[in-house]
Amino acid sequence: MPHTTSVRAVAALISVGVVLTACSAKPSNSDSASAPAQQVPEEAARIMATDPYAMARWSYLLVDPATDEVIYSNNADSSMFLASQTKHFTVGTAYDTLGVDHTVTTPVYATSLPVEGTLTGDLVLVGSGDLALGGRNAAQGRFDFATDGIDHVYADALPGAVLAPGDPLAGLNDLARQVADAGITRVNGDVLVDPRLWDTYSTVEGLVPSIFVNDNLVDIQASPGAVGEPATIDMLPGNGLFRVDAQVTTGEEGSDSTLKVAADPSDPSDPTRINVTGSVPAGKTSLTVYRITDAPTWARQLFVEALRRNGIEVTSVSRTNSTAALPVDRTYSGSRQVASLQSAPISESGGMILATSYNTGANTFLCLLAVATGSSSCSDGLPTVRALAEKAGIAASDLVVMDGQGGDPSQSTPAAVLQWLDWVDQQPWADTFWAGQPVLGERGSLSGVGTDSPAKGKVIGKTGTSADVESDTGRLIVTLQALSGYMITPDDRRLLFVVAVSDAVFPDLPRGVFQVGGDVGGVAAAFQQAQTN
Repeated sequence: MPHTTSVRAVAALISVGVVLTACSAKPSNSDSASAPAQQVPEEAARIMATDPYAMARWSYLLVDPATDEVIYSNNADSSMFLASQTKHFTVGTAYDTLGVDHTVTTPVYATSLPVEGTLTGDLVLVGSGDLALGGRNAAQGRFDFATDGIDHVYADALPGAVLAPGDPLAGLNDLARQVADAGITRVNGDVLVDPRLWDTYSTVEGLVPSIFVNDNLVDIQASPGAVGEPATIDMLPGNGLFRVDAQVTTGEEGSDSTLKVAADPSDPSDPTRINVTGSVPAGKTSLTVYRITDAPTWARQLFVEALRRNGIEVTSVSRTNSTAALPVDRTYSGSRQVASLQSAPISESGGMILATSYNTGANTFLCLLAVATGSSSCSDGLPTVRALAEKAGIAASDLVVMDGQGGDPSQSTPAAVLQWLDWVDQQPWADTFWAGQPVLGERGSLSGVGTDSPAKGKVIGKTGTSADVESDTGRLIVTLQALSGYMITPDDRRLLFVVAVSDAVFPDLPRGVFQVGGDVGGVAAAFQQAQTN
């Protein structure tokens, strides 16, 4: 069942998480199926019996790794969609294959030697898969995401989004300063972006190129006026590539934002004209985003502007990136490198991918895995993921992975997920992996979930959601809502678990997504609270 953008984004942000920990249990399919299990706690049973789940199937597995005891088990050997639980495998495989300290370097080359400051040739920025390119405070070795609201990568689906931390142009400004320090004052050729590290990956979430600036998003921020008056629209980062036509009014304080952004339909030949419409509530700013479809042209424009800010004259008047002008063999002379930018370690970007369920980031990790094998096809990263799962003891028949983010029909069994998580706990990168996970009531996509629960801070891990809206009724059909990870019990034991529900039906999207996330989290919390010696 395909996802809609709004379902994917909402689910990523409100779904509840579970904690994983350093454990040694290795529940096999036969063990999970045959071992005796206790009756689930009353609160969990109450939630599972409510109306939305009349036709639903609950799957769960809770194991004490210290004793190999199966505490609760239901459908533990039956396949379920993984959805974003797939990121357990994608991020873990990247950590294992590339290393948690792995960084990528984005270089800039001149295609000829400058003479008295003038480059009679091209300046080429080579995309290297850096998700931040100096943004998100990468210069401090970090990959920060919004904690005072929803990160802007979800701003076109959810109200309450805020700008990403840090200056999104910091990396380009740094590169431009280095070019100036190399003695170049004028570029008589063109400024180009080489995106050919991998073939642009087309996913259910969108395009995944090898070059990112501001997450390849144009932030559209609306500042309200008086009720009934026009709102003021700011395009961030400011740039000379896009033009905005805004028709946005100010609504009553407390009203819903209906801010929408789209390419101008009146001129399909000009994708750089953006229409912004709708209404925003009085008293606070509202944010949405326009998703870039031509990342090289976007990065090129912003780099040209950075060069000019740093005193370098660029004579080219082109508004598009010319891949035809790039060196055919993708080889560049080291002596012609005039600038470079190192990314934050992937432990930092991996932390955001896990904490916020950042789909584009997870798919980028898959592309980096493909490149590590010598391939430019991102799907060639999938065999590496599957091979590591097999090394962890998961049979090929128990794991289907379609992409990096967990697009349907990625699937596995609860027993196989716990097998993976247990294996992860034995790896040198386990602490980094768990440190990136959401924490119930405290961090990432779980920061607003279970804030008053006694299980707050005790349930940590990854969620997965697969859902769609029934077209004629507007009902939300949840084919999967899941949590997988570990929990810390009231008597300080650490238990591995999966909790999932499939095929639940809700009256509408907003209430349904929030309810199913809360209910699955409530079951996990009930499991956690019931565990005392």
